[in-house]
Amino acid sequence: MSGLAAAHALHDAGYTVTLFEKSRGVGGRTATRKHAGFIYDHGAQYIKYGNPDSVSLITERFRAPDLIDISKPVWIFNAQGHIQEGDPAQNAEPKWSYRGGITTLAKLMAAHLSIHLETRITRIQQTPSSWQLFTTDKNMGTYDSLLITIPAGQAVDLLRDSQLSSDLQTAITTELLKARYNQLLSIALGYHTRLQVRPYYALVNTDKGHPISWLAWEHEKASERVPAGGSMLIVQMAPSYSQLHRDDPSANLVHEVAELTAALIAEKLPAPDFTDVQPWHYALPVQQADANALNALTISHGLAFCGDAFVGGRVHLALEHGLHVGRQLANNQIG
Repeated sequence: MSGLAAAHALHDAGYTVTLFEKSRGVGGRTATRKHAGFIYDHGAQYIKYGNPDSVSLITERFRAPDLIDISKPVWIFNAQGHIQEGDPAQNAEPKWSYRGGITTLAKLMAAHLSIHLETRITRIQQTPSSWQLFTTDKNMGTYDSLLITIPAGQAVDLLRDSQLSSDLQTAITTELLKARYNQLLSIALGYHTRLQVRPYYALVNTDKGHPISWLAWEHEKASERVPAGGSMLIVQMAPSYSQLHRDDPSANLVHEVAELTAALIAEKLPAPDFTDVQPWHYALPVQQADANALNALTISHGLAFCGDAFVGGRVHLALEHGLHVGRQLANNQIG
């Protein structure tokens, strides 16, 4: 999302922008899947209210007719499974998503950009006045400036395989290695029956002592999210649990997570009719690198960095950082 926002900031400043994306779709963890009538967000769960820049992107420039504000609040629970009301101030803020899934925003932002999907850049090469990009077997062109928005660990690997000034390479990797991520297992449990109605949309663990970090009733976002009369839970597991069970067989993982969920909400859950397991390796930035320090070193070389490694995992923060760094890069080119 940070890269998409930066691309628009650069495009607005008059530059031709090309994006390279290793996956089949855009948006990173702002991701939605669809299966047999179930529509579910398996990464980021909603978009928080941010500064005027991100609010304008969501509500004006890329506004979609199916934009929704999730009406029910988020409640909290502790390591013992005690559930109580959440912060009233936070619950009063918008919780934006889309009837068709949170990926709607990414798709709208990508619609008129030049994007090479399923294209993994494996090496970059610095020249006196430009940057060359390569896949494993192809030169993808020469560019005046380069903006890297991938997770910090992947950026370090890319730079180690690349050709640029050794002093610059060392300074960049030193800063990027300060970023740390937690892993996350996201499990979808779909039912063709309606689960018990709750006074909240989701639960979040506040003391980091429970195996479950986040539990959401996905059908509360919109009735279109599930088949008629159906329900869906999104269960996102704590970092320690996610790391320990990352390689478990999906069937075993789903069974255990469903039992943990049933115990937490004190509801006998039927066997799910549909399940999905998504492991996110770079899910939750818990220690950030300093983007200002890093870009101060690199931007005069036509190189910049933005993304969640510098601002954390919230969608609105990624958007805001992308716009900010994109404008910085544009100003450097003008200079």
